[in-house]
Amino acid sequence: MSETVIENILKQISRLPLDQQRELRRILTQQTRTTKSTFDKRVPPRPAPDSAREMKWLRQHAREYANQWVAFDGDRLIAHGTNAREVYAAAEADGADLPMVTFVEDPDTVSILF
Repeated sequence: MSETVIENILKQISRLPLDQQRELRRILTQQTRTTKSTFDKRVPPRPAPDSAREMKWLRQHAREYANQWVAFDGDRLIAHGTNAREVYAAAEADGADLPMVTFVEDPDTVSILF
Protein backbone atom coordinates (compact mmCIF):
# COMPACT_ATOMS: atom_id res chain seq x y z
CA MET A 1 0.00 0.00 0.00
CA SER A 2 1.46 3.39 -0.91
CA GLU A 3 2.30 6.00 1.67
CA THR A 4 -0.25 8.39 0.15
CA VAL A 5 -3.07 5.85 0.58
CA ILE A 6 -2.09 5.27 4.21
CA GLU A 7 -1.96 9.00 4.87
CA ASN A 8 -5.46 9.40 3.40
CA ILE A 9 -6.79 6.57 5.55
CA LEU A 10 -5.26 8.12 8.67
CA LYS A 11 -6.80 11.50 7.83
CA GLN A 12 -10.21 9.88 7.40
CA ILE A 13 -9.83 8.08 10.73
CA SER A 14 -8.89 11.31 12.49
CA ARG A 15 -12.15 12.86 11.23
CA LEU A 16 -14.26 10.09 12.75
CA PRO A 17 -16.03 10.72 16.05
CA LEU A 18 -14.16 9.31 19.04
CA ASP A 19 -16.62 6.43 19.56
CA GLN A 20 -16.18 5.30 15.94
CA GLN A 21 -12.38 5.51 16.28
CA ARG A 22 -12.61 3.24 19.33
CA GLU A 23 -14.84 0.81 17.44
CA LEU A 24 -12.38 0.76 14.56
CA ARG A 25 -9.52 0.07 17.01
CA ARG A 26 -11.52 -2.79 18.54
CA ILE A 27 -12.22 -4.31 15.13
CA LEU A 28 -8.58 -4.04 14.04
CA THR A 29 -7.36 -5.53 17.31
CA GLN A 30 -9.81 -8.41 16.99
CA GLN A 31 -8.78 -8.98 13.39
CA THR A 32 -5.11 -9.02 14.40
CA ARG A 33 -5.81 -11.57 17.13
CA THR A 34 -7.78 -13.75 14.72
CA THR A 35 -4.97 -13.62 12.19
CA LYS A 36 -2.41 -14.45 14.89
CA SER A 37 -4.61 -17.26 16.17
CA THR A 38 -4.84 -18.74 12.68
CA PHE A 39 -1.09 -18.38 12.29
CA ASP A 40 -0.49 -20.14 15.63
CA LYS A 41 -2.57 -23.13 14.50
CA ARG A 42 -0.27 -23.95 11.61
CA VAL A 43 1.48 -27.27 11.60
CA PRO A 44 4.47 -26.96 13.92
CA PRO A 45 7.86 -27.24 12.27
CA ARG A 46 9.30 -30.69 12.41
CA PRO A 47 12.75 -31.35 13.79
CA ALA A 48 15.70 -31.45 11.45
CA PRO A 49 16.22 -34.91 10.07
CA ASP A 50 19.13 -37.06 11.18
CA SER A 51 21.62 -36.81 8.33
CA ALA A 52 24.04 -39.51 9.57
CA ARG A 53 23.28 -41.86 6.64
CA GLU A 54 23.71 -39.05 4.13
CA MET A 55 27.03 -37.97 5.64
CA LYS A 56 28.27 -41.60 5.62
CA TRP A 57 27.24 -41.90 1.96
CA LEU A 58 29.14 -38.72 1.12
CA ARG A 59 32.31 -39.99 2.81
CA GLN A 60 32.08 -43.33 0.99
CA HIS A 61 31.31 -41.93 -2.48
CA ALA A 62 33.06 -38.55 -2.57
CA ARG A 63 35.66 -39.64 -5.13
CA GLU A 64 33.06 -41.23 -7.44
CA TYR A 65 30.96 -38.06 -7.61
CA ALA A 66 33.66 -35.40 -7.14
CA ASN A 67 32.79 -32.00 -8.60
CA GLN A 68 29.16 -33.00 -9.16
CA TRP A 69 25.84 -32.20 -7.57
CA VAL A 70 24.20 -35.18 -5.89
CA ALA A 71 20.71 -35.76 -4.54
CA PHE A 72 20.02 -38.64 -2.25
CA ASP A 73 17.57 -39.89 0.30
CA GLY A 74 19.34 -41.64 3.15
CA ASP A 75 21.84 -43.81 1.34
CA ARG A 76 19.82 -44.00 -1.91
CA LEU A 77 21.22 -41.92 -4.76
CA ILE A 78 18.43 -40.09 -6.58
CA ALA A 79 20.42 -38.10 -9.14
CA HIS A 80 23.83 -36.64 -9.87
CA GLY A 81 25.40 -34.35 -12.43
CA THR A 82 27.14 -31.04 -13.03
CA ASN A 83 23.93 -29.07 -13.50
CA ALA A 84 22.45 -28.15 -10.11
CA ARG A 85 19.00 -27.30 -11.51
CA GLU A 86 18.66 -30.70 -13.15
CA VAL A 87 19.69 -32.50 -9.97
CA TYR A 88 17.26 -30.43 -7.85
CA ALA A 89 14.49 -31.12 -10.40
CA ALA A 90 15.19 -34.86 -10.30
CA ALA A 91 15.11 -34.83 -6.49
CA GLU A 92 11.78 -33.03 -6.51
CA ALA A 93 10.35 -35.40 -9.13
CA ASP A 94 11.46 -38.41 -7.07
CA GLY A 95 9.06 -37.44 -4.28
CA ALA A 96 11.48 -38.16 -1.44
CA ASP A 97 10.37 -36.45 1.76
CA LEU A 98 13.49 -34.41 2.50
CA PRO A 99 16.23 -35.38 0.07
CA MET A 100 19.71 -34.00 0.58
CA VAL A 101 21.11 -32.11 -2.39
CA THR A 102 24.70 -30.96 -2.22
CA PHE A 103 27.83 -30.32 -4.24
CA VAL A 104 30.56 -32.91 -3.71
CA GLU A 105 34.00 -31.37 -3.44
CA ASP A 106 36.91 -33.43 -4.72
CA PRO A 107 38.41 -34.82 -1.51
CA ASP A 108 41.87 -34.86 -3.10
CA THR A 109 41.85 -31.11 -3.76
CA VAL A 110 39.91 -29.75 -0.79
CA SER A 111 42.16 -27.97 1.68
CA ILE A 112 41.18 -27.49 5.27
CA LEU A 113 41.92 -24.08 6.72
CA PHE A 114 42.68 -23.75 10.39
